[in-house]
Amino acid sequence: MQYDEPLEATAPDETGVPATPRRGIRTPAIIAGVVAAVALGVLGQHVGASAWHAQVWPVWAAADARFDEASAEYEATAERGDSAVARAEYLHETATGELVRPEDRDALAQRIELARTGLAEPPAPPTGLVELGAPDSPAPAWERYTDVWRLLELVPSRDAAAERFDAATARIADRTKGIADASEALVAGTEELAGAALADSTLATYRTRLAVEQALEGIRHSTSTSSGDANRFSVLATAVAEARASHAAEQEHRTAYPVRADVEAFARSVASGVELEFAWAYEVAGKGSDEWYSGTTEFRPEGIGWGLISLTESIEREWASDENAKALVVHEVGHAQVLRDACYPIFDAAPFAGDHEMWATAWAIGMGYDLPGAGIEAYGRPSDEQIAAAAQCR
Repeated sequence: MQYDEPLEATAPDETGVPATPRRGIRTPAIIAGVVAAVALGVLGQHVGASAWHAQVWPVWAAADARFDEASAEYEATAERGDSAVARAEYLHETATGELVRPEDRDALAQRIELARTGLAEPPAPPTGLVELGAPDSPAPAWERYTDVWRLLELVPSRDAAAERFDAATARIADRTKGIADASEALVAGTEELAGAALADSTLATYRTRLAVEQALEGIRHSTSTSSGDANRFSVLATAVAEARASHAAEQEHRTAYPVRADVEAFARSVASGVELEFAWAYEVAGKGSDEWYSGTTEFRPEGIGWGLISLTESIEREWASDENAKALVVHEVGHAQVLRDACYPIFDAAPFAGDHEMWATAWAIGMGYDLPGAGIEAYGRPSDEQIAAAAQCR
């Protein structure tokens, strides 16, 4: 203790008893000094803790953001993986029969199992999740120090977790791609087998061949199904079976009716690629074969469009002896020419304005069949302008 002044003896008071010596101690000043020193110390601690916290916080924020990004990417990839597995499972379930290669189906099953296993093993999350104060939030020094130590522990945990999630994301993405590759290989194999079936069914009708192509398109663009959809592989198998049956029926038809086969081959030879099917009957359009040559043409919009030509048996009977029979067939083929993009505008505009019979008659005449059977007897002779216009459709 420091004395401000030396001790002094005081004179006796009125009683004659000496007075007690007085010490000159300044107590309030001492207390103020102590308080000031403590305040300065606390302030220093707070400033130091806050500065350290401010330095460490950006490192933590970057690690935390990095983990959040990795976690979000993993969740999105896992969701896509779940969807891919579901689609592949449906594909594997429905892709059966002779139009699916067993090795392709087995490969798909392996890829599904591999992906399913990966999705069932999510990465471990980071440890040490706590509530932390941001640098700009008020807090005493001891909280700042505590947060700093926590941050120093959490940053490595976040970094390690981000790496685990990145690795898991890459693994799931790779296995999802494996499913896609196996699915593509299976579908491509089916397309190849169906294509081979069509190549072996060259005599099948356009209608049945188109059904195969449409079934393949359905598989190619939708390897999954919603409730109520048909099994697309079953649809394809049915379509291929019908094409094969059509091919066999046409072979029998050509053997049993060689003249009809010649008529149909002639019609196709002048049709400029328009797909045609044929039907034969004793009576067509109310005209019987005993007295008439008769025919009709129906247009079908499916695919690239095709025509169904119905002919009386009299055409078969007189095919080799009467050019009018040929002229009538050419007339019917002329009807089908409106399916062609190059010809429809001519038919639809003047001088035909959509007159089917004048069009078919003029087209037949332009093809060299200027005969009554070309439609002249039934519908009259077209004008020279119409004949010239139809001749542009070749």
